Amino acid sequence: METAWISKIAGDSQQYTKGESTISYAVNVLKSIRWPGALTVCKGGKFTNVYIGYGIKRVDPSFNPTSPPQVDAEPSDPAEQPEPTPLQEPVVKAEEPAEGEGAPEDE
Repeated sequence: METAWISKIAGDSQQYTKGESTISYAVNVLKSIRWPGALTVCKGGKFTNVYIGYGIKRVDPSFNPTSPPQVDAEPSDPAEQPEPTPLQEPVVKAEEPAEGEGAPEDE
């Protein structure tokens, strides 16, 4: 089972005498393996969390965040179209009857 954090001591780990107690200026740094960019720094019971990353969870050893997609160019302007609701009704030409067809003749 893989651990999710790497722990590292940073700073001066030497113990110094201060009055009747001892003090150390080292801090413990915890780095997340699962969430790249997540760090926790703690010293003397106080801690702080920092996250600077892409918000992408690492899922395999070959993890590499992808770049964002290319921004599309402006679309071309559409061609002019007839008015969908004209103020005047369009003129409709009457259809002429085809040859051989016609109005019945009076006999």
